[in-house]
Amino acid sequence: MESLSDNSIEQLFRKCLDAVSLVAGSASEKTIEKYLQELGYFSLSSTLPNAVYQILDMRTLTYKFVANTELALGIHPDDFLEKGVPMVLSMMVPEMKNVSAIPELLKFMYNSIKAAPREVRENFVAYGYGIQYLRPSKKPFHSMVQLIGLEFDEEGLPTLCFLINQDIEHLVKKLDNYLGRASFGNSDFVTTFSSNEKQIKKQDVFSDREIDVLKMLLKGYDSKKIAEKLFISSNTVDNHRKNMIRKLDARDTTALVQLAKLLGILK
Repeated sequence: MESLSDNSIEQLFRKCLDAVSLVAGSASEKTIEKYLQELGYFSLSSTLPNAVYQILDMRTLTYKFVANTELALGIHPDDFLEKGVPMVLSMMVPEMKNVSAIPELLKFMYNSIKAAPREVRENFVAYGYGIQYLRPSKKPFHSMVQLIGLEFDEEGLPTLCFLINQDIEHLVKKLDNYLGRASFGNSDFVTTFSSNEKQIKKQDVFSDREIDVLKMLLKGYDSKKIAEKLFISSNTVDNHRKNMIRKLDARDTTALVQLAKLLGILK
């Protein structure tokens, strides 16, 4: 499979910079090590072998810190530190729908933050789900990225973010779209985005009833037990489960529960 051309990468990077063009703020007063300590990064004994950890300057889209790239991707971290987001863009599967994902999800994140109540803007977690990348071997995989704001400008827009970008290929079937999710405060305000619909929705990926079923699945209950507890039929439970699997293109119910955790839907 061919990679993106240098010209295509440059055009994509410009779109990414356009998506964050409203962000303004001064340089960080803290050291990167201080942020990592506050995040508990140094105490993580179970760092995921298939995840990349990064701190990204959102104003310039350059990395201040990267870790685990050699184990997860087979790429030296210095390449990420030197090239920034263009390094990530160069790894994308070169299908038009896929390559538009990063700038669109960046726009989704910042538009969601601007739509959120001012008092919760700085307490957010954003997710990008389903982007497809190529390893150096040209083997494709799907990923999910989680972003947490570290520093913010006067409007509450993040100028520095901590990212976890994780390989989810073992959990999903072939995805035909990508999703965005942003959660604020104690999930009182949630927005979502789908590449199939191209609009921000002020609702979660799953309905309230689907989440009720999902929580029961997390406890290991079967359809009959869930039906009894929620006062619905077993067929209705199965329909909710199938709908959720379809929405995330999960491989099975076990993968569905794990993906829901990774997306912050299940705590």
